[in-house]
Amino acid sequence: MSVLEIVKWKAKPNIKDNQMIKTVNAMVPDLKKLKGFINQTLYKNDEDYWVDIYYWDTYENANLSNDRMAEKESLKKLLEIIDLNTVTMKILTPLQKSK
Repeated sequence: MSVLEIVKWKAKPNIKDNQMIKTVNAMVPDLKKLKGFINQTLYKNDEDYWVDIYYWDTYENANLSNDRMAEKESLKKLLEIIDLNTVTMKILTPLQKSK
């Protein structure tokens, strides 16, 4: 069962959806190089929050992912277009899965 890292934010004013999607897509090659990365899915809710869900093999790798991405240009570009005051992050460890 995968560990989930859920990151939520709002875009800065005048940032178009396709720009956000393109910027997140540009991070994927860097994410794929990180230990334990499985995949990622980006959502947007009806309150204009973006919700990015990352799937990791372990809690440790999920927790270390931000440090491992910190110097990557792709993450820096994302941080330029999001409202940093709206960012939240949670890591969830699975306890149950249907059969």
